[in-house]
Amino acid sequence: MLDLGWQELFFITLIAIIIVGPKDLPMVMRSLSRWLFRTKSMARDFQHSLEESIKEAGIDEVNKDLAMVVKETESAVLNENDHYSDLASGLESFENQSLKKNKN
Repeated sequence: MLDLGWQELFFITLIAIIIVGPKDLPMVMRSLSRWLFRTKSMARDFQHSLEESIKEAGIDEVNKDLAMVVKETESAVLNENDHYSDLASGLESFENQSLKKNKN
C-alpha cells in the first residue's frame, strides 16, 4: 500500500506518541481508522458507480469495436506494405533487365 518498513512505522508511532500523547493515542487511532474506512468505502462506491455508467453508456462495446478496427487497419497496412514491397522488387528486377538490354 504505502510500502513502509518497520523503521518508518516506528518513527511515525514515536512522533504520534509525542504529539498526541499516550492517553489520547487510542482514541486518535480509532478515529483515523474510521476515517480511512469511510474514505475507502467512498472510493469503492465511486468506482462501482463509474463502472455501471460505463456499462450503461456502452463504452465497452465501443472500445471492443475500436480495437477490432485497429487490428483490421494494421493487417491492411501490413498487406499493402507487402504488396508495395513486391512491386518494388519487381520494378528493381525490371530496371536491372532493362539496364542489361541497354548494355548489349
